[in-house]
Amino acid sequence: MQPPQTLVHSTLDTLPINIAVLDDEGTILFTNRAWQEFACADEGELQGVNYFGTTDVDADEYAGQAVEGIESVIDGEQDLFTLEYPCHSPDEKQWFLMRVAPLPPEDDGSAVVAHIDITQRKLAELAAERRSEQLKAERSNLQHLVDRVEGLITAVMDDVMSADSRADIQQTVVDRLATVDSYRFAWVGEFDLRDETLRPAALSADRQTDLAISLSAEDPVALAARTEEIQFTDDIGPAHAELADADVASLAAVPLVAGESLYGVLTVYADSADVFDPRERAVLGAVGQAVATAIDATETSRLLTADNVTELELQIRDDDIFFVSLSRELGCRLEYGGSVAGGEETVMFFLVESDDPSTVCAVAGDHPQVSAATHVSTAESTALFEFTVADPPVVSLLADRGAETRDIVVTPEHARFTVTLPSTTETRSIVEQVRDHYPTTDLLSVRERDEPPVSRQAFLGDLEDRLTNRQLTALRKGYLGGFFDWPRDVSGEELAESMGICPSTFHQHLRAGERKLLEAIFETW
Repeated sequence: MQPPQTLVHSTLDTLPINIAVLDDEGTILFTNRAWQEFACADEGELQGVNYFGTTDVDADEYAGQAVEGIESVIDGEQDLFTLEYPCHSPDEKQWFLMRVAPLPPEDDGSAVVAHIDITQRKLAELAAERRSEQLKAERSNLQHLVDRVEGLITAVMDDVMSADSRADIQQTVVDRLATVDSYRFAWVGEFDLRDETLRPAALSADRQTDLAISLSAEDPVALAARTEEIQFTDDIGPAHAELADADVASLAAVPLVAGESLYGVLTVYADSADVFDPRERAVLGAVGQAVATAIDATETSRLLTADNVTELELQIRDDDIFFVSLSRELGCRLEYGGSVAGGEETVMFFLVESDDPSTVCAVAGDHPQVSAATHVSTAESTALFEFTVADPPVVSLLADRGAETRDIVVTPEHARFTVTLPSTTETRSIVEQVRDHYPTTDLLSVRERDEPPVSRQAFLGDLEDRLTNRQLTALRKGYLGGFFDWPRDVSGEELAESMGICPSTFHQHLRAGERKLLEAIFETW
């Protein structure tokens, strides 16, 4: 077994971060492999070199700041010093984050210096800035087309460019257009994946509507979405007349297209059939392009500067899924508690609202998908069960396509799944692939949301890499079974028996799992 100091050095050598330990005079006591490779130095070559002596504070403004920051940490004036700085070469641009922290008095050395590569983040920020500059340039090029009465279209353009979000952009443009002479009403429709319709997302007047235009319809709004070309008509159907709630004689449907993305359709109603002349069409085309470009820039910037995921809510009624069949036969509710994969089989945990565990096990055991059903514990009217399956239905299908199943709630009517996937994944293809296997699948909702800097999926993936199957099983059974409640709903002996091991072995797995769980939490704190 390696001595503690050797083990620490070996561990630091595996990190992709440049790390050095300095004494109170700035002399280098240790550098890890990443530092040596960056400096093109052999192992031990930098040891004993004074860090301050190798830094030319006159040649580089950042060098002076770095030296002052390190000295302030060594002198005890700061507990932490950070500095972002460029480090470009003729072949590539790079940026780093310097992080300096003091070492405890009992350790060798006075401060640890780390240089972290933040190039990807800086490139993303620069890309967002360039996209913003492109948007400003496009606005300037389009300005000469915007000459509508009393400068109202100019006001639309100004408001759109200063809006902070997609919803703000959409609401701003419909509000402004509705005040233009001859225009009576405006709205923006977005595509609804659940039933492939276009539904209002922003209205120029506050009113209730259940308008849903099928993408396959011969409606001008649907045609604009399918062809990505502006549509005009003086044949106002009853649905449009009802939505406008005004004396209208014509409409223009403007697709909001930027690059390969369709962000919806802007529809404007006018009080005369001859309002949309060639000049008016050019203005509306320019407004539509500006709105689409602004939305695209907003969405692109959001994706570049945040970790986003798409959250889907699916509903499935297929009876050949064992937990749907179980819920229907027993008339009870089930809630998914996660899975633990073994060699060739996977254990799925479910909390079942039933006071008859033996019947649950018997019914589940008869299903062809289930090779074993075990009652783990009972708390009040809810019992924890583990079902062993070769291929977890739906869950494994989604996992194969990079989607994570967060929740499953099963009732006799259906199973509802909450699923997350990377924002770059094409949502429609995921839904279609699930429908191919389970024809009764319905898409109930699609939402985009930001993940924390370390996503839940990444944290769990790292944790599962650390834990053995036994440790993960012990933790999951203990949590779901009520072992950590007070008073406890289940004893360690009962959980050990459910795993087929002795109590001492169960507690050993549980303690090891708890230790690794706490390490994972505090390392990302």
